[in-house]
This record gives sequence, structure tokens and C-alpha cells, in this order.
Amino acid sequence: MKLYSLPKVTFLFIAISTLLSCNNDEKSNNTTPAAQLLGVWQSSNFSEMYDYKLYFNTKDEGYSTEYIAQPDGTAISNLRPFSWSSSETTLTIDYEDGASDATPFAINAAGQLLASGLSNLPFNKL
Repeated sequence: MKLYSLPKVTFLFIAISTLLSCNNDEKSNNTTPAAQLLGVWQSSNFSEMYDYKLYFNTKDEGYSTEYIAQPDGTAISNLRPFSWSSSETTLTIDYEDGASDATPFAINAAGQLLASGLSNLPFNKL
């Protein structure tokens, strides 16, 4: 059996080590806050009696929906369009009816949206 020369073995070791040390660090959390918000978020306290959702669409537009069942079997629901923007830690929502909310926000380790100015409870992404 022929032994490899020291320079060849060293080069092979360095090449394999370099390839194996590459990872997906760039993919870990390289998304912008706006990209993380895109989609539908449902309040974590939803039930068949109550539901509150936020819809963050592209083009910085969206809407919220709320459904409240009444004891008499009727229900109240609303749809509230808004435009939105975000920075690293602040979500700003400007409703079509003239109201505005600027609230700190974060996505926690469980993937839930925390926005204290909108709700004390987290939102789950659907």
C-alpha cells in the first residue's frame, strides 16, 4: 500500500475541514422584521366565542378581524384595514379610520408575535 505524501495529506485535510466547517449561518435569522410579519397571526386566546386575527400582506397593507359571539346566538364581527411598517423593534399600524398604533414587537423563540400595544397575549402564525 502506497502512503500519501505529507503535502497531499495536509492539503486534503484542510480542504475537507474547510468544506465541513461551512454551515447555514446566513440562513439562521437573516430575514427582515417586515418579512417575519408577513402572513396571518391569530390571538392565542381564540375560541369559538372569540377570535382576533392580524393579516400582514405585502405592499405594507393588511387588516385585522375580530369575532365575538353573543350569548343570544348572534355575533359581532369587524374587518379593519390598515397600512403597516416596522423597524427592528417597532411595529406601526395606521388604520383607515384614522387611528394609529406604534408598539414594540418581537418574535419569541416559539415563533409567536408579541406586540404589547395590540394585545397582552401572543399571536400564533397560521
